[in-house]
Amino acid sequence: MRSWLLGIVLTAFASGLARQLAPQGREQAMVRLAGGLLLTLAILRPLAGMDWQGPALEAGSFRVRTEEQAEIYRKNQRQALSAIIEEKTEAYILDKAKQLGLDCRVDVTTAAGESGIPLPDRVVIGGPYHRELAVCVEEEVGVPAEKTIWLEGKEWTERMQSES
Repeated sequence: MRSWLLGIVLTAFASGLARQLAPQGREQAMVRLAGGLLLTLAILRPLAGMDWQGPALEAGSFRVRTEEQAEIYRKNQRQALSAIIEEKTEAYILDKAKQLGLDCRVDVTTAAGESGIPLPDRVVIGGPYHRELAVCVEEEVGVPAEKTIWLEGKEWTERMQSES
């Protein structure tokens, strides 16, 4: 380590001295370039002594780790997509409810469809039953009536607290 640091310091010193002695212009630029290259070689000198035939990665374990990372990435991507779909669907239903003059709360849950893409699967609406909103949820959102739950006041807060 000491000889490596001493080599770097001496190379830098020699490079600086050569730059001072070189005439202005093109010659000084060439000396600077040569000095920079020599300094880079002095810094990288320990890499020349490394054993590059050391333990090699086993291809099988690398492939397994890659697949695990890819699966984690896909899972995170599905969760993020589910959250976005739930949020946008809730906003859509709330907008329809406001157009109908209703004041309610909406909670949408997604499930993976046949292609693996998350789709709205269940809707919980906190508010009194309204036929037009129920038709909208079934026809426009695609959630069947049996998977749409209508809760009024106290039931909503109890249900949301029990799910938390």
